[in-house]
Amino acid sequence: MEQIKIPAGYHSDLNLHDTQVAIKTVKDFFQQTLSQKLNLLRVSAPVFVSPSSGLNDNLNGVERPVSFDIKGQDENAEIVHSLANGNVMRLRNMVLLMVKDFIQI
Repeated sequence: MEQIKIPAGYHSDLNLHDTQVAIKTVKDFFQQTLSQKLNLLRVSAPVFVSPSSGLNDNLNGVERPVSFDIKGQDENAEIVHSLANGNVMRLRNMVLLMVKDFIQI
């Protein structure tokens, strides 16, 4: 791995905390501006789902999904394998809601 080279005599004007805040500010600004310019909507994906949802694929056929029980639920929950799968589910639900709202108009 490459070594980080800091120029001789370099001194940061910000302390560690303020540097982290500045980095977050730049990242947030970039995300917000890009989203506005491209008309994008941030979509959050589920972290776990029921096995009957059909969201999780069979991975490579050898690995098994991580599952656990939830008190008061009839079915176990599974950790989502891929955030892409979660986003597909979320987008599908959004489209269904948009269609439902359109039909009700």
